[in-house]
Amino acid sequence: MIFLRWLETAFLFPGDIVVQKLGVTVEEDGGILRSFINMCVWGVVTGTIAFYAF
Repeated sequence: MIFLRWLETAFLFPGDIVVQKLGVTVEEDGGILRSFINMCVWGVVTGTIAFYAF
C-alpha cells in the first residue's frame, strides 16, 4: 500500500507543483489544470522513451 501511495505521489507531482506555483487550490482547479500538466509531462517522457527504444 505504501508503494501505491508513493507511485501516486510521483505520478501527480508535476501537476501538483504547477498548481502550487500558481496559487490555485485543488478545489478551485477541479483537477483540469493538474491533469493537463501531467498529461503533457508524462506524454513527453513516454514519447521520448519510445522514440529511443524503437
